[in-house]
Amino acid sequence: MKRLLFTYTAILIWTICNCQVDSVMLIKYDFSFYYKEGVYLDFTSFRNNAPIPIESIIYPQSDDEYFFERIDTAETIVYIDKYGMNVSLKKDKIWGYSKNGKPFIYWADKFNLIPFIGSVCHFITTVTVKYTTYRDPFYDPYYYNPASRTYQTEELRQFLIDTQTGKVIEYNISNVEVILKREPELYNEFSKLSKRKKNKQLFYYVKLYNERIDYLIPEYIFLK
Repeated sequence: MKRLLFTYTAILIWTICNCQVDSVMLIKYDFSFYYKEGVYLDFTSFRNNAPIPIESIIYPQSDDEYFFERIDTAETIVYIDKYGMNVSLKKDKIWGYSKNGKPFIYWADKFNLIPFIGSVCHFITTVTVKYTTYRDPFYDPYYYNPASRTYQTEELRQFLIDTQTGKVIEYNISNVEVILKREPELYNEFSKLSKRKKNKQLFYYVKLYNERIDYLIPEYIFLK
């Protein structure tokens, strides 16, 4: 925990030095929190509520009323960095963006709303899953074709964003257990449940974890 606090403090100091702010304070996230509109280059810019402002993006054009729809379909974006240089970036290198005060993450080749925000965030998206099938000669002994057939389908999947590590992980028992170990009392309680109850109460324990571990976000007062 101390190492994590040191790392996060270092990130804040870097942000302060580069953004020229008068002061910065950490506030507890709640549902009324409004994320600044813009594009997140990486997890840190999301964590610090410090996206590239829309006004700094020149492609797609920031004054386009369909700006976010253009980003959804664009292959690259072009923005002006802090040195006044034009920077071109492939869309799949973007972490996400904030639209109407709500954050979106680029995952599974699309931007996805993050509706549940906390020390552990949760979102749902569709992923492309490929399957390979083989003809089994046991069921058709008079026909043998060694060739396989591959097909793909879209399936709904759930994911978590661990804000302590910045990693996006699958929403399952083993991954939630790793997170709950940071809170021994919760972990011990969860570990005593049967597998069926763990699956049934998985989201409940993520919610309990978030209630115990405040999600703190920097609030900046910028120089005029």
